[in-house]
Amino acid sequence: MAFRGLKLFKLVRSANVIRNNAMLMSSSMPFERKLSIPKGELVKPKQYKTEDNYVYLEDPDTFGTLTRDTKSQDEVLEDEGDIQEQELIENSPLPSQKLTMKQYSDLIKQYLKQKRLKEALDVLEVRMIKQDRVKPNNYIYNILIGACAEVGYTKKAFRLYNDMKRRGLKVTGDTYTCLFEACANSPWALDGLKNAKHLRNLMIDKGIEPNLTNYNAMIKAFGRCGDLTTAFKIIDEMIAKKIKIRVHTLNNLLHACISDKNSGLRHGLIVWRKMLKLKEKPNIYSFNLMLKCVKECNLGSKEDIEELIRIIQEETPLAIEISNQVEILQISSSEKLLNPPDTPEERLSSKQAGIGDAELKSCDSKNKKADDNIEDVTSKDSLVPKKDEFEVSIDDSKQNCNKLTPVVNTKTVTLQFVDKLPAIKKEERTVPNLLSKKIKMQQVLALQEVQTLQDKFAIIGGQEDFIKEMEAYSVKPDLKTITQMLAVLDDSIEAENKLIETMKSLEIKADIDFYNMLIKKRCLRSDYEGAMAVKQLIEEDNKLRKKTMHPLNKKIRLKPDIMSYGVLAMACKTKESAEQLLNEMKEKKLKINIQILGTLLRQGTAHNDFGYVLYIMNVSKEENVPVNNIFLKHLENFNNKCCYFIKNFVENSEPISKGDFKCHYKKFSSFYNNWLKDINLKEVLEPEHPWQQFRENYPEPLQQTKFKIEEPKKFYKRSRKFVKYVG
Repeated sequence: MAFRGLKLFKLVRSANVIRNNAMLMSSSMPFERKLSIPKGELVKPKQYKTEDNYVYLEDPDTFGTLTRDTKSQDEVLEDEGDIQEQELIENSPLPSQKLTMKQYSDLIKQYLKQKRLKEALDVLEVRMIKQDRVKPNNYIYNILIGACAEVGYTKKAFRLYNDMKRRGLKVTGDTYTCLFEACANSPWALDGLKNAKHLRNLMIDKGIEPNLTNYNAMIKAFGRCGDLTTAFKIIDEMIAKKIKIRVHTLNNLLHACISDKNSGLRHGLIVWRKMLKLKEKPNIYSFNLMLKCVKECNLGSKEDIEELIRIIQEETPLAIEISNQVEILQISSSEKLLNPPDTPEERLSSKQAGIGDAELKSCDSKNKKADDNIEDVTSKDSLVPKKDEFEVSIDDSKQNCNKLTPVVNTKTVTLQFVDKLPAIKKEERTVPNLLSKKIKMQQVLALQEVQTLQDKFAIIGGQEDFIKEMEAYSVKPDLKTITQMLAVLDDSIEAENKLIETMKSLEIKADIDFYNMLIKKRCLRSDYEGAMAVKQLIEEDNKLRKKTMHPLNKKIRLKPDIMSYGVLAMACKTKESAEQLLNEMKEKKLKINIQILGTLLRQGTAHNDFGYVLYIMNVSKEENVPVNNIFLKHLENFNNKCCYFIKNFVENSEPISKGDFKCHYKKFSSFYNNWLKDINLKEVLEPEHPWQQFRENYPEPLQQTKFKIEEPKKFYKRSRKFVKYVG
């Protein structure tokens, strides 16, 4: 009975629900829909069935059906954060999609090896964080911060550093080293100095103790940005903390001295003398940095030179006095040994002086023959026998530096040659070298201001004495030393040939960059025939390498590159030579750039050759080479020069008539105006941002490259070898 009552109650309830919903639907139904429904027909609402078999006429998740809001129910207001959260939930990566930290770092290093910084940054910011949702470690950040620091992308380096701190990763000493390196390589010195000061103050506030590498990077950063005072203060701070100053730190200080173009050479010489005072041995980087100081910096005024000489003389007298005392002691000992003392007082004084007569060195090649008889010595304490018991035998044919040792018998003492050493003739330096330990200032008559590169190079010894100074410290010159030395040599073929012979004697193999510098040096002094003769030197060097080395090794061959043709363009004075150069580049499949065309245009405008100038402008248009600001500046200066020439023309003094010149200029002017319309001046005149190349993907190369990114393997199988069972 109870069961029947419950069933009846459910039926009545469902009927009431249907009736009420029908009334609500009819009241909320639009007027157009009501007209479409015939009279007497009941509107059946849509039914929804749940898992428990309960039937609902409307969606149980929709609320507010009784409201009179005019907004339609289809409009959905969604937040961007909700959309991102929904995408993160729906598009969760698979475990097999994720890589290890080593695999991610190897992938980044592959891009960095090919100079593709944007793609390397996308591995961290897109693939790891957004796609794979992997939390990076500090090693990944240090790699990318170091890559940004190497190219001077300071802003991105500090952004990665801030992101690293927000993720709670440990900031190591390598991170601070890379950040100071980014400040040193910044394209703007003031911006780099500002970031370096902020970073150093941050380390002081946090109580972070810098290590030796951090101090070296600090010195380099402040020095390159032009703050030499802070760089020297950091050295004083290291001395106060009892950190030993090594040659690497002083090399960074030499690097800082190069930023001062007015008196950087003077600061560099003072640092060099400090290096010698600390008894630190200079290495190859020290000598190369001194050559760079000579090339890019000046020595200062005459007063600065006098102060520098005074500082050097204050440090050297002690060493000179000690060396003189040693020489006097050696001379006096040899004289007293050859002439023994006669009285007991003299013998006692000789013993107190510590002069032994067991060994004697004779270093004078012009010594006279030894006497056959030696004076009698009556003292019993003397080690020398009496006159009738003493015989000396010396080989007269030996004039080199040999040792004489006494051979004591029962009655005689004979001096015999034991070691036969060749004579060592040291060449004395007559020119004062400010890099050597002992500076001979006796032959200096007066001081004057030093301006030219050759005079500055002579202060540190010149070509011969500079290499001798390197040999004194057992430092072998490398190719970079020879290349930098080429820029400060005398402007003569004799000096250049002598440097090439020195390079061959030192067994240093030249590369194509050395020959490019040689071509440029000869072109700058207008020796165009000598510049073209360098191509013959390259061919001779290739023939010699094929004989001495493996002929199939392509790495040993010297092949002219795009830089070679860029410096050879400086020797093209006529249109015919320019055509020959460009045709040779096309044969070797080298792309013509605007730098080569700008160099050729400069030669054409310097010789007032209208045909040459029009030919270069036409080549830039046909080859679709984008021009730069320097190219337009050459054309504008040439146009102004022609206008001034026509206005101030003198008939008798000029080799060309005014009418012919006006005709050539009119043709050039019309072509120049049409040429300017074809190029986009806005892109040319706007300077390119130095960081724009790192914000875009690497462009596809025009020539074929072997670059290919190897994706790391996601699954690894253990290599199992079959082992035969031995029972």
